[in-house]
Amino acid sequence: MTDPLLPGDPTTLGSVRLLGRLGAGGMGRVYLGRTTGGRLVAVKTVHAHLAAEPHFRERFRREAAAARAVTGAHTAAVLDADPASPVPWLATAYLPGVTLRRAVAAAGPLDARVVRSLGAALAEALTSVHGAGLVHRDLKPSNVLVTAEGPRVIDFGIARALGDHGLTAAGDVVGTPGFIAPEQITGDSPVTVAADVFALGAVLAFAASGRNPFGDGTVAILLYRAVHEEPDLADVPLEIRGLVADCLNKAPGRRPSVGEVLERTADPRAPLWWREEPLRSLVRGEEEDRPREHTAALPTKEVTATTAVAPAPRPVRDAERARRVERRRELTRRGVLVAGATGLTGLLGVSVVRGWGNPGPRGTTNGAQLTLKKGSAKPGALRWTLTADSGDIDALLLSGGTVLLHGTLSLGGDGYVRACAASDGARRWELAAGVGTPGVWGAADGRLVAPDVGLPIVDVGSGKERGTADPARSQPNRWVAVADGAAISGYEDQEETRELEAVDLRTGKRRWAVELGRTQPPAVLGRTLLLAAELGWQVRGVDTRSAETLWTYEGLKDGDGQSLAGAALPDAGNFAVLGTEGELHLVRARDGERVAVAADRYGVTPGATAVGAAGGAGLLVTAGRLHGFGPADAKPLWPSRPTLGVETSWRRGTGGARGPVSAGGLVLHWSKADTLEAVDLRSGEARWARRLTGIAKVPPVVTGGTVHAASGDICTALRLADGTPLRTWSLPGIIDELASDVSGWYGRVGTSEVRAYNSADG
Repeated sequence: MTDPLLPGDPTTLGSVRLLGRLGAGGMGRVYLGRTTGGRLVAVKTVHAHLAAEPHFRERFRREAAAARAVTGAHTAAVLDADPASPVPWLATAYLPGVTLRRAVAAAGPLDARVVRSLGAALAEALTSVHGAGLVHRDLKPSNVLVTAEGPRVIDFGIARALGDHGLTAAGDVVGTPGFIAPEQITGDSPVTVAADVFALGAVLAFAASGRNPFGDGTVAILLYRAVHEEPDLADVPLEIRGLVADCLNKAPGRRPSVGEVLERTADPRAPLWWREEPLRSLVRGEEEDRPREHTAALPTKEVTATTAVAPAPRPVRDAERARRVERRRELTRRGVLVAGATGLTGLLGVSVVRGWGNPGPRGTTNGAQLTLKKGSAKPGALRWTLTADSGDIDALLLSGGTVLLHGTLSLGGDGYVRACAASDGARRWELAAGVGTPGVWGAADGRLVAPDVGLPIVDVGSGKERGTADPARSQPNRWVAVADGAAISGYEDQEETRELEAVDLRTGKRRWAVELGRTQPPAVLGRTLLLAAELGWQVRGVDTRSAETLWTYEGLKDGDGQSLAGAALPDAGNFAVLGTEGELHLVRARDGERVAVAADRYGVTPGATAVGAAGGAGLLVTAGRLHGFGPADAKPLWPSRPTLGVETSWRRGTGGARGPVSAGGLVLHWSKADTLEAVDLRSGEARWARRLTGIAKVPPVVTGGTVHAASGDICTALRLADGTPLRTWSLPGIIDELASDVSGWYGRVGTSEVRAYNSADG
């Protein structure tokens, strides 16, 4: 599970001999090491430019000393540290296991009794952390490691000594949005142990429901919800919902203490849930894959730039044992944490997740188990069906005459991307890919752009890869924008180091890469990329050819709130920028000058707001209303109309950004859960509205003069001009994705199958 050391890497740190690389982040690199006594450890080092900062070393020294005092059955020990070394380092226990996030993804939400047991373990761990005078400040599912000995709290990556505020800049918001307490966000009160209780409640809510309690979205949206909205606990079992709700109280003083949480969760008969299937196989698979101490001790096998330490051969007793071992490895290959330990103050940061979003060695898979069933060529008939016999299908993308599918080969197994002929469903090619539903993938200029599942640029027609995917950049991928013949991506590693990278669509080669702050998904107009900071007021225009900052827009001010959304308005040559306080700004793409500001503020609802353009009009969806505005003056074009919202009405394009569905001078949207409406872009009046059977879940699609709309398990074809129904199809389950072309339409039913239907008129 280690990579070899490279030239320039240290070979020893203190008394620890380094064996190989485990991973890296924005603050430093993590190595596998062996102590003089033969113990395997994870050694975290600090980048040179950070080590050169005196205050950084001081924070490292003080918090390393505090972290070494953390002991307990459910923590990972800090074994040694040297803040004064030319390369500051810290050694922690090496704990093979899987993160709680990955465990829930593989096995599903935990039942109430297991969650209660988990809560007791985490409360006990926090007792140890707090007893050492620290506040963890970043407790989250990926910082809880499930090992063969039970759960462990790891990575005090941004821990702060209690009462120590002298070495952190004012206004810093540290932690993981969705799990940090309101007081960490607003700064209205000191960050105390109560902040860890809030995070504990969020972690338990996730474990019980499989969902983050404040949903998904951008940083700004998640921070807003944590401060102003109540968590969604609908799927948390009643037996523990009260405890979780108490932990998530907005007021720090009203949350239970860690001791009270422990009292409410302690159970002497609690199950050893980490030893039960399927978690047992997940954990044991990693145990069998970890390096062996006697192997690491071999003096004749030094780790060099070209030689990695390999485990000594182990006899396989029989074929069945070999099969079981391989199965465990398959279960753990995606998202396994191999270096569990304690980080410090954002200096070294978080655990090392191997292979998250990265398929490992590039190449074809052994074949996703999909059964193809041919249909009929008659108008409106089922053309073909692809059914997942094992694993799943979690994403559908249509490009030209090719249907692209993403899924996993089996529960907890590797991912794949398969290309099928739209005409008959026949397999064209298939590549190994990362797991996790693609959020930013798309097709442009005949190329598949899917960095969030570990793929390089891929030719859609042939499956030929252009360039090489960089595993260090496969996840988390924030967004992708296609501009000037390149895929421009915003990446963020686990240390929250951000990088902007441009990859040539034709060759797959990198054009440029620069570091940047965290930004909203961008807008592109010509060769200018609009980048708006997720936290703060900075809005800038960047040259897509060189990454040079062309201009910075200073128009947003404190009263406008932070930037929330941006869009290109090509008919006017402007960008639209919306602030969190609802003020709409128009910015000239050429030079960043202010063009106009809307006279009235919009009612903004974070998580349900988007800006776009269609048919010469600017469009804005927010607070359940569809607005039209002038792209040159920001003036309202017509009275707003009620809309079901962004998720159900605006389609996600290449790169993850959503845009309106429009054609023929109309914008199509769901005005109600069961009503599709076509709005005239000039007048704002409804050209037609059609009530359909079922509840809308996905945006409609348009090809030529035909609209296809999915509502529940029903798909309806309608005439674009007047909304006349042309044909209705009933499917065996809820339609989760929808696409269309001149031949017909394609629907993904849950994660089990994809169906292709011929157009109603043949």
